[in-house]
Order: sequence, then C-alpha cells, then structure tokens
Amino acid sequence: MPSRVCLLLGLLLVGQVLAQESEETAVEAGSIETLTEEKCGMKRSGCCSDLYLGDEETLMKCFSIHSNRLPPDGDKDMGKTLKFLSCFVECLYKQRKYIGKSDTINMKMVKLDAETLYADRPKEQAYHIKMFDFCRKDAMTVYNLLKTSPGAKAMLKNACRPFLLMVYLCQSDYHQKHECPYFRWEGDEKSGTKQQCHDARAKCYAIDGIAAPEDSST
Repeated sequence: MPSRVCLLLGLLLVGQVLAQESEETAVEAGSIETLTEEKCGMKRSGCCSDLYLGDEETLMKCFSIHSNRLPPDGDKDMGKTLKFLSCFVECLYKQRKYIGKSDTINMKMVKLDAETLYADRPKEQAYHIKMFDFCRKDAMTVYNLLKTSPGAKAMLKNACRPFLLMVYLCQSDYHQKHECPYFRWEGDEKSGTKQQCHDARAKCYAIDGIAAPEDSST
C-alpha cells in the first residue's frame, strides 16, 4: 500500500485509545500448544495492536477512485484531509452495499455479506454483524456530538457522509476496545509477532475444526 495512504489512514488514530492500553488486558502469548477454545476467544498479547482497515484490494480500489482528493504534500488543511478520508470511507462501504438511507448502515446487507464473506465460519459471521451493529449506534452518538461543535461542523462541512467515517473509526479499533478473538489476531514484522500470531490463529481454526482462510484480512 502506498506510504501516503498509510500516513493518511494513520490519522484515523486521532481521538482513539492507543493500542498499547488495550493490550494491557490481553492474555499473555504462551505456547500455541496451550491454546484452548476459551483462550482462542480472548485477546492475545501482541496480536491485537494493529488497526483493522479492511481488505487491501478494496482499499486500493477506493484510493485510486479518490486519489484526486488527496491533499498535496505539506498541506496542513485538516478539512481537506477529512474530506478525502470521508469520501474514501464512503467508497469502501459502497463497494459492500452497506450504506442505508440518510445516516444509517444497512444491517440487512451487512448480514448477507457476512454469510458470504465468512461462509462456514459462524463465529466470524456473528462477530462481523455484532461489530457493525455496535459501531453504527456508537457512530451516531459521536456524530451528533460533533454536529454541536462549530469547529468540527466547519471542518466536516464538505466531507462525504461524516457519519460513515465515524463508523469506520469504530470498526478499525473495535477489536482493541471490545473483543479480539483469534480470527482478528494479527502481528507485524517490526515487533516480531507476525509469525507467532499467524501460527496461533491457525491453531485456533484447527481447534474449531474449520480450515483457516488463505487471506486473513477478510
């Protein structure tokens, strides 16, 4: 993914709880041989720090569509950045047909999509639906508060459906603040946790008696 996209998506961290704080309540990462069905449903130390942004193919498609809205290097106008991010996020949800009337998420489409995305993986289906149901409500609360702030209102004036950006903010770190079961476990090369999180996740799929998906970003 282009570094500028990563940089801009990093702005999604604004106002969010740092991942390190959520990791304090995570179960220590022991040997994968000690994993049980119960432990597979809990946060695992070192595996729940990264934001969940979605599948790379859709991210790149929407970046390509909205790259003309990307603020030039050195432009510190936060309004322009939020406009790009909001239109980018709107595109992501349009691809999945999740956008309902006005400021809503179409939960019927979320449920239908979950059945397709996570066929034969019922825990992931339930998690996906629960996450969006929570985030659509949480986003409305946050968005209504923002609308009462003259500064925030002015900054979001030309944004594409700011409500959807609030949903995405919630979705991106839901696993950090709420539940981080094994199918959300992701490590990274920098911290040296990528392989151990991958192996632990594979072990939990085996415990559940289902095949691990090739692409863990879904």
